[in-house]
Amino acid sequence: MAEPSIDWPDPEGQEIVERLFAADAALRAHFEETAAAVGLTVPQAHTMLQLGQPLRMGQIAGQLHCEPSHVTGIADALEQCGFLRREPDPDDRRAKRLVLTASGQDLRGRLLAYLFERAPIISVLNPDQRTALLSLLRLAQSTGGPRSPR
Repeated sequence: MAEPSIDWPDPEGQEIVERLFAADAALRAHFEETAAAVGLTVPQAHTMLQLGQPLRMGQIAGQLHCEPSHVTGIADALEQCGFLRREPDPDDRRAKRLVLTASGQDLRGRLLAYLFERAPIISVLNPDQRTALLSLLRLAQSTGGPRSPR
């Protein structure tokens, strides 16, 4: 079935949007493959990436744009695998932080290596092109569009 044709007033703008959608799809597929390669689900991999430092589950939920109860299930599975542990938050003893274990740190390192060494789009750019792309993306997001978590 042919896709419906849309008459865009700006062909260059159309191509930019289409290429951004294609890049997003390629990056999402790469992330899914990377998560599977290290034995994680996509939500587990997203959680592991957030844990460069100990964080409360509510903080992780905020970064992942999900409910804290969703993070609880993910944390349970990662804890059962020995990748993280819960410990009291020194600022609020009632709260728990998620902390990577040694095997969790190793897994996170492998996840990051697989993710960025083979990332579509990024891996084909030289350092100057990467800097230029990053500047353009920051500019585009600064105009009131969706913001990245960083």
